[in-house]
Amino acid sequence: MSEPLIVQTLKQKRAEILAQIKAYEAQIAHAKHDLAHVNTTIELFAAPERQRARYIVSHGFFKKGEIAEVCVQHLGDGAEMTTRELAERVMVERDLEITDAALRNSVVFKAVQAAPENGGLPA
Repeated sequence: MSEPLIVQTLKQKRAEILAQIKAYEAQIAHAKHDLAHVNTTIELFAAPERQRARYIVSHGFFKKGEIAEVCVQHLGDGAEMTTRELAERVMVERDLEITDAALRNSVVFKAVQAAPENGGLPA
């Protein structure tokens, strides 16, 4: 015995509504994503001096492999040093301001990456 017409019609309507809900949820997720980007951009322009340090990336200051070469040069002298000391030496060779903490931290991470075959550089 088949279902009554009213039950079939209600099941179809239920499927349509569920599909609409899924579509609305996807639109909401997309809108939340867009809103997050707008909020971040507002923060960048509202207080640029506070946000500047977060976005410094050291790779723009160095040629490919340059940090590794400087690290090998200084470590080849037999001297033991921390990654911070090594990063500061790299920065001095490039005439970069070593008191810029954000840039120095970025160079520290690059120095650590420069010697992965050695298990990283000492902390």
